[in-house]
Amino acid sequence: MGEKNFRDITSLKVGGSIKHFFEVKNKEGLVRAVIFAKSNKLPIFTIGDGTDIAVSDDDYNGVVIKYIGNNISYTGNNVTAESGVNWDKLVEETVNRNLQGIECLSGIPGTVGAAPIQNIGAYGQELSDIFHNLTAYNIGKEKFVTFDKNDCKFGYRSSKFKNIKFWQKFIITDVILKLNKNKKLDLNKIRQDILKLRNEKLEDPKLIPNAGSFFINPFVNFKTKERLEKKYRDMKFYVTGDKFKIPAGYLIEKAGWKGKSLGPVKVSDKHALVIINPDGKGTFKDIKKLADAIIKDVNKIFGIKLEPEVQYINV
Repeated sequence: MGEKNFRDITSLKVGGSIKHFFEVKNKEGLVRAVIFAKSNKLPIFTIGDGTDIAVSDDDYNGVVIKYIGNNISYTGNNVTAESGVNWDKLVEETVNRNLQGIECLSGIPGTVGAAPIQNIGAYGQELSDIFHNLTAYNIGKEKFVTFDKNDCKFGYRSSKFKNIKFWQKFIITDVILKLNKNKKLDLNKIRQDILKLRNEKLEDPKLIPNAGSFFINPFVNFKTKERLEKKYRDMKFYVTGDKFKIPAGYLIEKAGWKGKSLGPVKVSDKHALVIINPDGKGTFKDIKKLADAIIKDVNKIFGIKLEPEVQYINV
């Protein structure tokens, strides 16, 4: 236990100080941290690598818990990984074992425990495709529970755990994925191609502070699609049921924000979907001001209101 600052433990490098910080490596340590918080009537926030959040500049007068258990085990084609495992390390290990199912998710920053919350996805694969179940600690009921795929209510970059009613009510401790024994594909080549592509298109948070894709790709109905494609011939639409997905990066770039700065923060030159904090001098207020300006301009031009994929914390 100790004091820490969100700026030091998030990829965007913003956020205020933390009153009580716990790194726990097993379920017993997790229970002790929760008991401490509840006995002192303090709010609890759980964090992985802090790669998909933007934390306010205010001090957090509660308990932040970081689960660092990092064991990986296999039963047949199923892999069980503790929440503290680095996601890309898990992908690399499964690829080396010739297990197929998450190779296209190579290079995504963050931990295994955060992956189901966001239902991470890229290049045609989503976590929900190979998800089996997970174990989590129910803070309110003070017991460990299991969630299967249906329980998690997976959606596009969402899950039950991201729903406001359940946000920060559970602490995920391990995840089981049901992979397939590969017989045809060169998984390592696919992984290396994905890593190369991500490096070309996206900013590495280890080098330049950012929280990955800042906005969710919006979905529109057929009527809106017809209206937009008449005016924007190069706009791409991806059919999903009765809706059409539009790349948010395209909208932001067309609105003139790619590579543009606002104070100490800016939109990436590589990809308009990424907001960066180049020198680490920006604050949450700077990030929020830039995001709001982008949302306003995109809505004014296209009639589409972008929603942040990044979670705003302690606001």
